[in-house]
Amino acid sequence: MQDLVLIFPSLTLDEKYASGKFKGEKNEELPPLGLAGLAAYVRERGFSVGLIEPISMDMNLDDIIEYVEKNDPKVLGFSVLTAVFHKAVEIAKVLKKRFPEKIFIIGGHHATIQPDKIAKNHKVFDVLVYGEAEITLSELLEHFRRYDFRRESLNDFTKLRRIDGILFRERNRIVKTSPRDLIENMDDLPLPARDLLPVKRYLPPPLQYKKLPVVQMMVSRGCPFHCTYCSTHEVFGYKPRFRSPAKVIEEIKEVIEKYGAKEITFWDDNFTLNKEWVMDVCSRMIKENFNIGWTCFGRVNTVDREMLQIMKESGCWEIFYGIESGNQDILNIIKKGITLEQVKKVVKLTQDVGIEVRGLFMLGLPGETPEKAKKTIRFAIDLDLDYAQFSITTPHEGTELASQAKIYGDLNRDLTKYTQMNAVFLPKGYSSRKELLNMQKKAVRKFYFRPRYVLKMLMKLKTMEDVRRYIYGLRLAIAFSR
Repeated sequence: MQDLVLIFPSLTLDEKYASGKFKGEKNEELPPLGLAGLAAYVRERGFSVGLIEPISMDMNLDDIIEYVEKNDPKVLGFSVLTAVFHKAVEIAKVLKKRFPEKIFIIGGHHATIQPDKIAKNHKVFDVLVYGEAEITLSELLEHFRRYDFRRESLNDFTKLRRIDGILFRERNRIVKTSPRDLIENMDDLPLPARDLLPVKRYLPPPLQYKKLPVVQMMVSRGCPFHCTYCSTHEVFGYKPRFRSPAKVIEEIKEVIEKYGAKEITFWDDNFTLNKEWVMDVCSRMIKENFNIGWTCFGRVNTVDREMLQIMKESGCWEIFYGIESGNQDILNIIKKGITLEQVKKVVKLTQDVGIEVRGLFMLGLPGETPEKAKKTIRFAIDLDLDYAQFSITTPHEGTELASQAKIYGDLNRDLTKYTQMNAVFLPKGYSSRKELLNMQKKAVRKFYFRPRYVLKMLMKLKTMEDVRRYIYGLRLAIAFSR
């Protein structure tokens, strides 16, 4: 018997790659670290918790029903991103019909962005949690426990009103309580409950790691920048908050000792934001002599040679830089806060230090035309990047980009299409969505199938594992270029 089960609906790869041309492996998904952290937090407070992530656990709807029957959780919590919200609703409706006595909660990124709309239109959920959820969820569970998790706890409106960060129904109207303050000290949060997840099944795409097993980590929240395409601040705010270097080292030790990690992927929005913090973390990693490789996301206006050198020395072999476009006017429109000259300088500097660079680009941004897209592709090639990713722009709710999209082109409001694999936004410069999708294919072909690039990759092959990864990566590139 469990007090709570957390459910993270996710798209199957066939749903994500709707063309069906690429049949990937089931384990190419990012683990729900936020949900694992949430589970750890409430578990520390005496609640029994289960976690369901259907793709990695090979669970369909019948399996989820069987799990609920067997473990009898009193509260079912759903954490949702925009593209999978409809799946959460579908699952919740089935479970509600089967288990009407249970309490249904929804939270996560999409719930934070559209709380009023969801609470009004989806009565299957009894309570909606918005913002950072650790304290809110634990207070909710404490409230439910006083009633032995009976549904009558939902009628104690006086006590529910005292819990910040929620929406609930008081008779026929929606009540939204005050926003909850952000958690200031990240060290107050326990390490994620990875024991609830099949950690070794979460494998990055073939060319984003060198050694297995790979374990993913997130050690910060919040971003001070104002890129129009990002809605991270809606949940985590603009103020950056980092785990202390000592706590980061503690987590690294845990993933090495418990999960045999030989490589770490830091999925923080901007690992390189605070130079003093980065230098401290890297110095400690060197002192511990972990002998482990790692990768991270960074911004070109937050790094310098000193930082990059110690990152390299501590095991960093690749940095993902968000470059987005090869057109300065478009970078200005999306408030990226960087220049093309900065990009050129830092890409070369990073590679000179011995760290590979993966450039992240967005096609179909406001103000883009096919001619400007071709300029972005040429810019990516001229940078001599080790890898490049070309995503289709998706103006998510809660972003300034969603408002910009209405000015600069046509926006499809079908949220089930918001997977970054569909051209939901069409800039005015394009004649059709097909033209934009074809531009993405052209970008992949132009970048990856150059003789010079192929030779560069062949020179990197050192082991049979490298050969396997590169063959699989080639299959992926061919699929996306068709």
